[in-house]
Amino acid sequence: MGAAPAPRYADLHTHPFDVDSGSRPGAFYAAVIATDLAVAVLADHDRVDMARELVARSREERTPIELVVGEEITSRAGHVLGIGLTARVPRGLSLIESIVAIHEQGALAVVAHPLLPIWTSASEDTLAKLAEGDSRSRPDALEAMHPLAAWFPGWRGRVEALARRCGYPIVGGSDAHVIRAIGLGRTGFHGSTAADLFAAIRAGETWTAGRRGPLRDVFRVDRRR
Repeated sequence: MGAAPAPRYADLHTHPFDVDSGSRPGAFYAAVIATDLAVAVLADHDRVDMARELVARSREERTPIELVVGEEITSRAGHVLGIGLTARVPRGLSLIESIVAIHEQGALAVVAHPLLPIWTSASEDTLAKLAEGDSRSRPDALEAMHPLAAWFPGWRGRVEALARRCGYPIVGGSDAHVIRAIGLGRTGFHGSTAADLFAAIRAGETWTAGRRGPLRDVFRVDRRR
């Protein structure tokens, strides 16, 4: 048997367009493709148009990093990432409806920054119940490394404990709304392509890496919400 592929890293949660931070897609794109990441998911809030445009551009330019169309979907019970989407999932659905809609596209559903004391985070009770339900509405992974959520004492340990108890894979993402945050939260996997990443998540063979982000980003106010 040959040796296993060397581990690589992906950022599953980046925002190339953000009107409040002043980040613009062209600069964000240039910064993402200059990283050492193997894969980056472009997941703006409740839209996929910019992600689709930048993914198409990266394929035309044959960039060394593989970009993936995603969306950070606002459900009624918290944010969920759709990874590998072909079309937008509407906001305002229940969490179950959002996950089912993601899966209907053959994409992955990753719960973003769970267990935080904010309305955009799914609760422990909700995620425990989903783990026991239909596979169509079961999340594919929990985001257990997030550079801003990591400032909350004990947060990462609580998410990892829930993941072990419920059998959820764990992943990491930066939730980068600004260039300096790209790659601060990462998902480790063996392989180099988005297909390898998806297979690793489905097999529960991913791990997290990264570090906390600057405190000034913790208190950043998003005027759209």
